[in-house]
Amino acid sequence: MGDASERARWRPRRVHQGSTLSGDQPTVAIVGYPNVGKSTLFNRLAGRRDAVVDAVAGVTRDRRQAGAEWNGRAFQLLDTGGIDEADPSSVGKQIAAQALRGVDEADLVLFVVDVQTAPTAGDLEVLDRLRRADRPLMLVANKVDDAAREATAQNLRSLGLGDVHAVSAQHGRGIGDLLDALVEALPEAPLSDVERERVPALCIIGRPNVGKSSILNALLGEDRVVVHDRPGTTRDPIDTLIEVDGRQLVLIDTAGLRRRGQMAEDVEHYSQIRAIQAVERSDVALVVADATEGLTEADLSAVDRAAHAHCATLLVINKWDAAQPDLDHIRGRLRSKSRQRPPIEVCSAETGEGLHRLIPAALRLEERYRSRISTRDLNEALRELAEERPGPRKAQRRLSLRYLVQTGEAPPTFRLDVNDRGLMTRDYGFWLENRLRQRFDLDGVPVDIEVRSRR
Repeated sequence: MGDASERARWRPRRVHQGSTLSGDQPTVAIVGYPNVGKSTLFNRLAGRRDAVVDAVAGVTRDRRQAGAEWNGRAFQLLDTGGIDEADPSSVGKQIAAQALRGVDEADLVLFVVDVQTAPTAGDLEVLDRLRRADRPLMLVANKVDDAAREATAQNLRSLGLGDVHAVSAQHGRGIGDLLDALVEALPEAPLSDVERERVPALCIIGRPNVGKSSILNALLGEDRVVVHDRPGTTRDPIDTLIEVDGRQLVLIDTAGLRRRGQMAEDVEHYSQIRAIQAVERSDVALVVADATEGLTEADLSAVDRAAHAHCATLLVINKWDAAQPDLDHIRGRLRSKSRQRPPIEVCSAETGEGLHRLIPAALRLEERYRSRISTRDLNEALRELAEERPGPRKAQRRLSLRYLVQTGEAPPTFRLDVNDRGLMTRDYGFWLENRLRQRFDLDGVPVDIEVRSRR
């Protein structure tokens, strides 16, 4: 596992978003009873459609975070699962605990109720918990689709929370007025156009029940997401800003990737879309596999999805305390099946073994993902590769490698000038790419090579 000093150095610290210290954005938590429209409101306020929204209660299970801006004021939005005090299940209790932790981190809480039914006994129980949390509260009456319901919403003043902000999150009614009041109630914060250092994004993906959320919780040292032995517990991507050795980064937990025919409900379908979108906005994907099952075709498919999203890839074999598969065999399969050839780390979320190596390994990949290689070094390598294996020949003409230059980064993108691109074969192109990976330590990093004829 390495010595204790190395483990201590790489222990992440979660950045408290609710703090109003200089440079931090205030946090607004959206809280309420299940199925009152919290995620729809989250999507509307954030101007995005990241949260899975469905008519079934309990779709949101974890805290989700997104940046938002209104009238030049930047803030963080926190979506939470519905709090149902009467739900006796372990998952229901974890969801409620997650939501209340979100309240503790918030500078302002939007208490959302459904105007068609409020105030229910469940609403009143949630309100009682919020009052005990001693956080600034704003009452949001949702599903106010017409003037008649707006009049009904004003009856909720009896709850003693002051103004009732009547909105329809689905149709956008009253959202501007709500945002005006929201930013007015926020503590002082920096403007949204303040330049900030770019924060690397690392997402955790893989098939269901391999321990993705357990790894995230173990890395953070807290129950950040709901963990359950039933596959499919996580449904939305969960963004968590942390600090490692003085450097900030974002960890993203995602729903388990399934094959299309294995999705039993619409919610799972949209969860898959959100998971893939999370990969597309990440720099590095930590693809988690289960050591007790070895490297499966589904794991290789997850590696392939990350590659198609132009995301650097690290294969993480979890549950190493329960089984130790042959790593040489796994590396061989990766080299034959994956163009990116991701490096491998092993760990156990249960015992903590190997966890301290995951983030440093991912950050090394992120550095290579954003690195630039000098034109001189590239063309020196190109000459040596042309000598090692001359280009393919067609009739009397042979492919000649003329010039190689890097034209972009994140991912590394190159332009290769040749005498005639029609002479380039798929096999020779793959060979060149693999040799360049070896030469410049780019295993696990997507590499794009544009081949053009130089005249």
